[in-house]
Amino acid sequence: MNFSEKLKTLRKQGNMSQEQLAEKLCVSRQAITKWETEGGLPDIENLMAIAALFSVSIDDLLSEEKLSRVVANYAYESVMEYDISRPTHFDIHAPGALALNLSVADNEKIRVRLASNVLQTLAQDYKVQLDEHQSRFDVNIRRVGKNSEAEGKAALVIFISLPSKYCDDIELSTIADALRINGTNCPFELDGKAKSVCLDGVKGRVSLNCNTDMEICADELPQAIEINQINATSVLRIPRDVKYFTKIKGKSNRIHFALDGKAVSSSSDAEANCCVELAGMNAELLIDHRTEK
Repeated sequence: MNFSEKLKTLRKQGNMSQEQLAEKLCVSRQAITKWETEGGLPDIENLMAIAALFSVSIDDLLSEEKLSRVVANYAYESVMEYDISRPTHFDIHAPGALALNLSVADNEKIRVRLASNVLQTLAQDYKVQLDEHQSRFDVNIRRVGKNSEAEGKAALVIFISLPSKYCDDIELSTIADALRINGTNCPFELDGKAKSVCLDGVKGRVSLNCNTDMEICADELPQAIEINQINATSVLRIPRDVKYFTKIKGKSNRIHFALDGKAVSSSSDAEANCCVELAGMNAELLIDHRTEK
Protein backbone atom coordinates (compact mmCIF):
# COMPACT_ATOMS: atom_id res chain seq x y z
CA MET A 1 0.00 0.00 0.00
CA ASN A 2 1.51 3.34 -1.05
CA PHE A 3 1.11 6.71 0.64
CA SER A 4 -2.00 7.80 -1.26
CA GLU A 5 -3.81 4.58 -0.38
CA LYS A 6 -2.75 4.80 3.27
CA LEU A 7 -3.95 8.38 3.58
CA LYS A 8 -7.32 7.55 2.06
CA THR A 9 -7.71 4.51 4.36
CA LEU A 10 -6.78 6.49 7.47
CA ARG A 11 -9.18 9.29 6.56
CA LYS A 12 -12.07 6.88 6.04
CA GLN A 13 -11.27 5.01 9.25
CA GLY A 14 -11.48 8.38 11.01
CA ASN A 15 -14.90 9.03 9.41
CA MET A 16 -13.63 12.23 7.81
CA SER A 17 -14.39 13.77 4.46
CA GLN A 18 -11.60 15.35 2.42
CA GLU A 19 -12.91 18.76 3.49
CA GLN A 20 -12.77 17.82 7.18
CA LEU A 21 -9.24 16.45 6.89
CA ALA A 22 -8.14 19.54 4.98
CA GLU A 23 -9.55 21.76 7.73
CA LYS A 24 -7.68 19.84 10.45
CA LEU A 25 -4.41 20.10 8.51
CA CYS A 26 -4.98 23.73 7.48
CA VAL A 27 -4.63 22.91 3.78
CA SER A 28 -7.00 23.02 0.82
CA ARG A 29 -9.31 20.17 -0.15
CA GLN A 30 -7.48 20.13 -3.50
CA ALA A 31 -4.26 19.27 -1.66
CA ILE A 32 -5.93 16.23 -0.05
CA THR A 33 -7.27 15.15 -3.45
CA LYS A 34 -3.80 15.46 -4.98
CA TRP A 35 -2.21 13.38 -2.22
CA GLU A 36 -4.90 10.68 -2.44
CA THR A 37 -4.62 10.36 -6.22
CA GLU A 38 -0.82 10.04 -6.35
CA GLY A 39 -0.46 13.61 -7.62
CA GLY A 40 2.33 14.33 -5.15
CA LEU A 41 3.52 13.96 -1.58
CA PRO A 42 3.06 16.38 1.34
CA ASP A 43 6.07 18.29 2.61
CA ILE A 44 7.73 17.29 5.86
CA GLU A 45 5.58 19.53 8.06
CA ASN A 46 2.32 18.18 6.62
CA LEU A 47 3.61 14.62 6.92
CA MET A 48 4.29 15.29 10.60
CA ALA A 49 0.78 16.73 11.04
CA ILE A 50 -0.83 13.72 9.33
CA ALA A 51 1.23 11.29 11.43
CA ALA A 52 0.25 13.09 14.65
CA LEU A 53 -3.44 13.28 13.68
CA PHE A 54 -3.75 9.54 13.03
CA SER A 55 -1.23 8.39 15.68
CA VAL A 56 1.08 6.68 13.20
CA SER A 57 4.75 7.19 12.37
CA ILE A 58 6.10 8.98 9.32
CA ASP A 59 7.82 5.68 8.46
CA ASP A 60 4.43 3.95 8.34
CA LEU A 61 3.05 6.66 6.08
CA LEU A 62 5.90 6.65 3.59
CA SER A 63 6.85 2.98 3.46
CA GLU A 64 8.14 2.48 -0.09
CA GLU A 65 8.02 6.17 -1.06
CA LYS A 66 11.34 7.80 -1.90
CA LEU A 67 12.60 10.35 0.60
CA SER A 68 13.95 12.50 -2.23
CA ARG A 69 10.39 13.16 -3.42
CA VAL A 70 9.41 14.49 -0.02
CA VAL A 71 12.32 16.78 0.79
CA ALA A 72 12.40 19.18 -2.15
CA ASN A 73 11.99 22.92 -1.52
CA TYR A 74 12.47 24.64 1.83
CA ALA A 75 11.90 28.12 3.17
CA TYR A 76 15.26 28.31 4.99
CA GLU A 77 18.62 26.92 3.89
CA SER A 78 22.31 27.09 4.73
CA VAL A 79 24.93 25.70 2.33
CA MET A 80 28.67 25.10 2.63
CA GLU A 81 31.03 23.67 -0.01
CA TYR A 82 34.67 22.56 0.05
CA ASP A 83 36.98 21.24 -2.67
CA ILE A 84 38.51 17.76 -2.29
CA SER A 85 41.69 16.78 -4.11
CA ARG A 86 42.46 13.17 -3.15
CA PRO A 87 40.80 9.92 -2.03
CA THR A 88 39.96 9.90 1.66
CA HIS A 89 37.97 8.41 4.51
CA PHE A 90 34.95 10.57 5.39
CA ASP A 91 34.05 10.75 9.08
CA ILE A 92 30.70 12.55 9.44
CA HIS A 93 29.06 13.64 12.69
CA ALA A 94 25.58 15.13 12.42
CA PRO A 95 23.11 16.31 15.08
CA GLY A 96 19.61 14.99 15.60
CA ALA A 97 17.56 15.59 12.45
CA LEU A 98 14.22 14.73 10.93
CA ALA A 99 15.95 13.38 7.83
CA LEU A 100 19.46 12.99 6.43
CA ASN A 101 20.19 12.42 2.74
CA LEU A 102 23.71 11.26 1.85
CA SER A 103 24.66 11.01 -1.82
CA VAL A 104 27.67 11.11 -4.13
CA ALA A 105 28.23 13.32 -7.15
CA ASP A 106 30.59 13.37 -10.12
CA ASN A 107 32.58 16.41 -9.01
CA GLU A 108 35.37 17.35 -6.59
CA LYS A 109 33.33 19.05 -3.88
CA ILE A 110 31.82 18.14 -0.57
CA ARG A 111 28.54 19.99 -0.12
CA VAL A 112 26.56 20.27 3.12
CA ARG A 113 23.06 21.73 2.89
CA LEU A 114 20.90 22.32 5.95
CA ALA A 115 17.21 22.93 5.24
CA SER A 116 13.98 23.55 7.14
CA ASN A 117 10.58 25.14 6.84
CA VAL A 118 10.60 25.96 10.56
CA LEU A 119 14.12 26.80 11.73
CA GLN A 120 14.73 30.30 10.39
CA THR A 121 18.32 30.90 11.54
CA LEU A 122 20.09 27.74 10.39
CA ALA A 123 23.42 29.48 9.70
CA GLN A 124 23.50 30.81 13.27
CA ASP A 125 22.08 27.74 15.00
CA TYR A 126 24.30 25.12 13.32
CA LYS A 127 28.02 25.23 12.64
CA VAL A 128 29.50 23.08 9.87
CA GLN A 129 33.17 22.36 10.47
CA LEU A 130 35.18 20.74 7.66
CA ASP A 131 38.69 19.49 8.50
CA GLU A 132 41.00 17.80 6.00
CA HIS A 133 43.71 15.49 7.33
CA GLN A 134 46.26 13.33 5.58
CA SER A 135 44.00 10.29 5.15
CA ARG A 136 40.70 11.47 6.69
CA PHE A 137 38.18 14.21 6.14
CA ASP A 138 36.03 15.22 9.13
CA VAL A 139 32.57 16.70 8.66
CA ASN A 140 31.21 17.93 11.98
CA ILE A 141 27.77 19.56 12.08
CA ARG A 142 27.15 20.99 15.55
CA ARG A 143 24.17 22.68 17.15
CA VAL A 144 25.42 25.99 18.60
CA GLY A 145 22.28 28.13 18.75
CA LYS A 146 19.42 28.37 21.22
CA ASN A 147 17.18 25.83 19.53
CA SER A 148 16.89 22.46 21.27
CA GLU A 149 17.88 19.00 20.04
CA ALA A 150 14.17 18.14 19.98
CA GLU A 151 13.47 21.03 17.59
CA GLY A 152 16.20 19.79 15.28
CA LYS A 153 14.84 16.25 15.30
CA ALA A 154 11.42 17.61 14.35
CA ALA A 155 12.35 20.10 11.63
CA LEU A 156 15.97 19.85 10.38
CA VAL A 157 16.80 18.12 7.09
CA ILE A 158 20.45 17.54 6.18
CA PHE A 159 21.80 16.93 2.67
CA ILE A 160 25.41 15.82 2.28
CA SER A 161 26.98 15.29 -1.15
CA LEU A 162 30.45 13.74 -1.49
CA PRO A 163 32.71 13.42 -4.57
CA SER A 164 32.32 9.85 -5.80
CA LYS A 165 35.89 9.42 -7.11
CA TYR A 166 37.41 10.45 -3.77
CA CYS A 167 35.31 8.29 -1.43
CA ASP A 168 37.38 5.48 0.05
CA ASP A 169 34.80 4.79 2.76
CA ILE A 170 32.18 6.70 4.77
CA GLU A 171 31.39 6.61 8.48
CA LEU A 172 28.31 8.46 9.69
CA SER A 173 27.21 9.18 13.25
CA THR A 174 23.72 10.66 13.60
CA ILE A 175 20.20 10.30 14.99
CA ALA A 176 17.50 10.76 12.35
CA ASP A 177 13.98 9.56 11.70
CA ALA A 178 14.76 8.96 8.03
CA LEU A 179 18.12 8.20 6.46
CA ARG A 180 18.69 7.87 2.72
CA ILE A 181 21.96 6.67 1.18
CA ASN A 182 22.10 7.20 -2.56
CA GLY A 183 24.48 5.74 -5.14
CA THR A 184 27.56 4.97 -3.03
CA ASN A 185 30.01 2.28 -4.16
CA CYS A 186 32.38 2.47 -1.18
CA PRO A 187 31.89 0.93 2.30
CA PHE A 188 29.40 2.80 4.49
CA GLU A 189 28.90 2.52 8.26
CA LEU A 190 26.20 4.06 10.46
CA ASP A 191 26.64 4.50 14.20
CA GLY A 192 23.55 5.99 15.81
CA LYS A 193 19.81 5.70 15.36
CA ALA A 194 17.52 5.74 12.33
CA LYS A 195 13.94 4.55 12.15
CA SER A 196 13.85 4.39 8.36
CA VAL A 197 16.82 3.62 6.10
CA CYS A 198 16.59 3.80 2.31
CA LEU A 199 19.43 2.29 0.26
CA ASP A 200 19.08 3.56 -3.29
CA GLY A 201 21.64 2.22 -5.77
CA VAL A 202 24.11 1.36 -3.00
CA LYS A 203 26.72 -1.22 -4.04
CA GLY A 204 29.44 -1.10 -1.36
CA ARG A 205 29.33 -2.91 1.99
CA VAL A 206 26.84 -1.41 4.44
CA SER A 207 27.09 -1.66 8.24
CA LEU A 208 24.19 -0.45 10.39
CA ASN A 209 25.00 -0.25 14.11
CA CYS A 210 21.69 0.86 15.57
CA ASN A 211 19.80 -0.24 18.69
CA THR A 212 16.47 1.03 17.35
CA ASP A 213 13.86 -0.88 15.38
CA MET A 214 14.56 -0.07 11.73
CA GLU A 215 12.68 -0.35 8.47
CA ILE A 216 15.33 -0.80 5.77
CA CYS A 217 14.35 -0.56 2.11
CA ALA A 218 16.79 -1.41 -0.68
CA ASP A 219 16.20 -1.36 -4.44
CA GLU A 220 19.10 -3.84 -4.67
CA LEU A 221 21.38 -5.44 -2.12
CA PRO A 222 24.95 -4.13 -1.72
CA GLN A 223 27.98 -6.43 -1.58
CA ALA A 224 27.07 -7.10 2.06
CA ILE A 225 24.74 -5.62 4.64
CA GLU A 226 25.62 -6.04 8.30
CA ILE A 227 22.99 -5.19 10.92
CA ASN A 228 24.29 -4.97 14.47
CA GLN A 229 21.58 -4.52 17.13
CA ILE A 230 20.74 -5.27 20.75
CA ASN A 231 17.13 -5.90 21.81
CA ALA A 232 15.72 -4.63 18.53
CA THR A 233 13.50 -5.89 15.74
CA SER A 234 14.03 -4.66 12.18
CA VAL A 235 12.67 -5.27 8.69
CA LEU A 236 14.70 -5.42 5.48
CA ARG A 237 12.55 -4.98 2.37
CA ILE A 238 14.14 -6.07 -0.92
CA PRO A 239 12.96 -7.04 -4.44
CA ARG A 240 11.74 -10.60 -4.80
CA ASP A 241 14.46 -11.77 -7.23
CA VAL A 242 17.46 -10.66 -5.12
CA LYS A 243 19.83 -13.51 -4.20
CA TYR A 244 21.76 -13.58 -0.91
CA PHE A 245 22.89 -15.81 1.91
CA THR A 246 22.40 -15.09 5.60
CA LYS A 247 24.75 -15.19 8.56
CA ILE A 248 23.90 -14.86 12.26
CA LYS A 249 26.41 -13.80 14.90
CA GLY A 250 25.94 -13.12 18.59
CA LYS A 251 23.48 -14.47 21.14
CA SER A 252 19.74 -15.12 20.68
CA ASN A 253 19.48 -13.51 17.24
CA ARG A 254 16.93 -14.71 14.67
CA ILE A 255 16.22 -14.08 10.99
CA HIS A 256 12.75 -14.61 9.50
CA PHE A 257 11.57 -14.42 5.90
CA ALA A 258 8.43 -13.11 4.21
CA LEU A 259 6.91 -12.41 0.81
CA ASP A 260 4.86 -9.20 0.77
CA GLY A 261 4.53 -9.42 4.55
CA LYS A 262 3.44 -13.08 4.67
CA ALA A 263 5.77 -15.57 6.35
CA VAL A 264 7.65 -17.98 4.05
CA SER A 265 10.43 -20.49 4.50
CA SER A 266 14.07 -19.47 4.29
CA SER A 267 15.10 -17.57 1.15
CA SER A 268 18.83 -17.81 1.90
CA ASP A 269 20.90 -19.04 -1.06
CA ALA A 270 24.29 -20.52 -0.15
CA GLU A 271 25.56 -19.92 -3.70
CA ALA A 272 24.80 -16.18 -3.67
CA ASN A 273 27.51 -13.52 -3.51
CA CYS A 274 25.75 -11.05 -1.22
CA CYS A 275 25.64 -11.60 2.54
CA VAL A 276 22.97 -10.36 4.94
CA GLU A 277 24.39 -10.59 8.45
CA LEU A 278 22.62 -10.06 11.78
CA ALA A 279 24.87 -9.52 14.79
CA GLY A 280 24.47 -8.29 18.34
CA MET A 281 22.17 -9.81 20.95
CA ASN A 282 18.44 -10.54 21.30
CA ALA A 283 17.77 -9.08 17.86
CA GLU A 284 15.36 -10.14 15.13
CA LEU A 285 15.43 -9.38 11.42
CA LEU A 286 12.59 -9.97 8.99
CA ILE A 287 13.69 -10.10 5.35
CA ASP A 288 10.59 -9.22 3.35
CA HIS A 289 10.67 -9.84 -0.40
CA ARG A 290 8.49 -7.50 -2.47
CA THR A 291 6.79 -8.51 -5.68
CA GLU A 292 6.86 -4.82 -6.66
CA LYS A 293 9.37 -2.06 -5.86
